[in-house]
Amino acid sequence: MKPIRLKTKHLHLDSGEIIPAVVVCTPNQPLEILAYESACDLDMGEYHHIALARCDPHVHARQNIVPSREEFEALKIHEGEFDDVIPKIHAANLHYDVYRASLAALKGGVWLIGCMGNTPWGPIGVQRWQQTLDLYRRHALVYTHVWPRLEPGVPAIDGQEGKDFGSTFGGAGLSADERDAMFALWAGQDVSFHNDMPRPDQTIDEFFRHATAALEAKFHLYYNGETVLQSQRETIALARKHHLRSLRTRHVPTGPALEMLLAERKVGGLKLPIEVGLDYLYWSWPMVVGHRTGKINYRRPAFPSEQDQLRLIAVLREVAFDPEIHLGSDHAPHSPEAKQYKNGLPGSPGTRLLEHSHQIHAHLVHEHNFTWHQIDHLAAIHPTKYLERYYVGHFAYPIATMASGAMCNLVVFDPDCGYCADERILRTQLHDPDYHNALWLEPLRGKVLFTVVNGRVYDVSDEIKALN
Repeated sequence: MKPIRLKTKHLHLDSGEIIPAVVVCTPNQPLEILAYESACDLDMGEYHHIALARCDPHVHARQNIVPSREEFEALKIHEGEFDDVIPKIHAANLHYDVYRASLAALKGGVWLIGCMGNTPWGPIGVQRWQQTLDLYRRHALVYTHVWPRLEPGVPAIDGQEGKDFGSTFGGAGLSADERDAMFALWAGQDVSFHNDMPRPDQTIDEFFRHATAALEAKFHLYYNGETVLQSQRETIALARKHHLRSLRTRHVPTGPALEMLLAERKVGGLKLPIEVGLDYLYWSWPMVVGHRTGKINYRRPAFPSEQDQLRLIAVLREVAFDPEIHLGSDHAPHSPEAKQYKNGLPGSPGTRLLEHSHQIHAHLVHEHNFTWHQIDHLAAIHPTKYLERYYVGHFAYPIATMASGAMCNLVVFDPDCGYCADERILRTQLHDPDYHNALWLEPLRGKVLFTVVNGRVYDVSDEIKALN
């Protein structure tokens, strides 16, 4: 258990103060903070900062348990036949897994992730959820939680936050009655949801056939801000009807959507924690028009208008120290083939982002007057304390605090250097042959140099390697 001493002139304290110090990182041992004059192994020089490692509660790692035929028949929920589902599981596991997701996390300065369960054999019900959780924790290099998935007819898992995808796996939408009954099963519990819905009066196919906008903009114009607001209205009403304890809105994309949630909190009777989508703080839909990655760069919810984005950024800056607000990437590692347009319509929405978390944080600091103290709260302190609820008794030391005796989870970063995403290099570094990125050739700033997970120091500046 080799200790590594890192010296910096910029250590981020919980108070917002930035001080010179030496930090001692030893695997499975608590953090030590020493005087700047102390001996060190690595001197970070004049410019590199050390802060609390980041936490991302919204990651799609895609990996799947492969059930035996007996397990499949015993634990089957809504899946088809065993011989049809198993090839889909193997195909999903071949494209991506939690080990690759944890490499992306390390590259982004992230030590703790919450993983979504939209997989062919999802974490539904206690046994399947526990199997998936155990699988992820065995294979990840970072700390990992798995959110159980809501499905009609399946009881809640006490003490867990269920993820409502609004549909079963594969995109088949639930009826209003089915969704109502599903929420009733989670009375008194915690649920999160993805806040978007189709237009009630027009399908996306109809919109694509008649809209005259640029092709890469049509998706974002169909799923406009009003579809987000309507989804939030309906889901909050459903949560109140069935007396949920809390309803977390995932991946909030616009200023009006964030303002609606803040206003709904004042009504009371339902906790409304908020996850703001990381990429919406960088991309607006006009940016994708004519962009070299415009046809792969789309989300659900879709990107905001410039006006709605600026409002999102302004409101987030005002509420950055609210402990129930955090950032999330919705890291979505679809293959290039899955992203292709078919019959004139786009494929799977979502892009890889986890490995570039820091570059978006730096964008907020340099372009939108956020402080690093605000970023430390939104990207580290708040989401870590959120996930801590699901690791009860798991950590030997306090987390989400920069103090001697706390768990040693740190990120070392350059806040200002120029950065350009290189798909070829990242394909190798992330062990991800399908790697492609919407940020390709964007003029970004900042770079993560080291990520520390429970005292283990990873050099992530190039090939990812553990130093102790």
